[in-house]
This record gives sequence, C-alpha cells and structure tokens, in this order.
Amino acid sequence: MNSSRSTVISVQEITWMALLIALQMVLSKLSIGSNTLKVGFSFIAIGLLGYYFGPFKAAIANVLADIISNTVLPSAGGFFWGFTFSALVAGVIYGFMLYNHKVTLWRAFVTVFLITLIVNTGLNTLWIHMMTNVPYIALLVPRLVKEAFSLIYQTGLLYIVLKWIDNSKFKKIGL
Repeated sequence: MNSSRSTVISVQEITWMALLIALQMVLSKLSIGSNTLKVGFSFIAIGLLGYYFGPFKAAIANVLADIISNTVLPSAGGFFWGFTFSALVAGVIYGFMLYNHKVTLWRAFVTVFLITLIVNTGLNTLWIHMMTNVPYIALLVPRLVKEAFSLIYQTGLLYIVLKWIDNSKFKKIGL
C-alpha cells in the first residue's frame, strides 16, 4: 500500500465509514442499566473504525458521527464541542492501537484502558464539570466505579468482536 493511498478516502471507504457511523448511532441508543451504571455498546463501532481505517480516518469519522448524532438524535444534555474533541481523541486512540496490529486480549485491554483513562475519566469528566459547575472531584469519584466496570466489559466485548473479524472474511472490507 503506497503512502498516497492511506491519505485519500475512497468511495468504498466512505461507504463503510457511513455504515459504521450509522451502527455507532444505533448502538449509542441501545444501553442497559441506570444512568449511574449504564452499559453501552457504541464503542464497538468506534473500535471497528479504528481497526479498519487507522487513527486519522477513524478520528474524522468519529467526529462526524458525534456531530451527526447530535443533530439527528440529540441527547438531553445538548451539543458541546468538548465531547466532539473527546470523539476525535477516541478515534485516534482506537486507530493507533488497533489498525494493522495483531488482535490480542492485551491490546484490547490497553486500548480500552487508554480510552477509559484519557477520554471517559479525564476529558468527559472535565466537560461535564464545565457544563454543570459541579466540582471535578465530586464528579470523578462516582465515575471511577462506572469506568472500572466499563474497562472490564468493553475489553472483553472488543476482543471478542475483533478476534471474530480477524478470523473471518471481514478481516479486510474490500479496501
């Protein structure tokens, strides 16, 4: 694969990205549990964007997904650019950690750990603090329990999905 191919987005890639963005939007509306301990599944679609397209393209697609989902299916909290930045960072992390790498449980764990630490616990808590003026530490403490639980189930699910894809005909999606 030459270097110019990796910076140009083909029609096929746009199509697959659009499908994964739509999947992310659907999965973001499917969650189990209460607001305190909600189990969501949209991370799978973001992980697939990183796995298939790398950090740059996954970041762009994840930012577009955030903007589109907040336009089409707005949440109760409304739109905030900080969460769009979090989407960009998450896309970069998933792409950097998963693109062109062997699928292992350790790699899935480190990927989810970085997302949990940097994006969910760090950035998203900061954005909520900025929006609500609730002290950062007061927000952080209850979120730590939720994020510790998320680290476990997201690592397992991401590994299972990526391992299945890695062993299937969908390892490459016609790119």
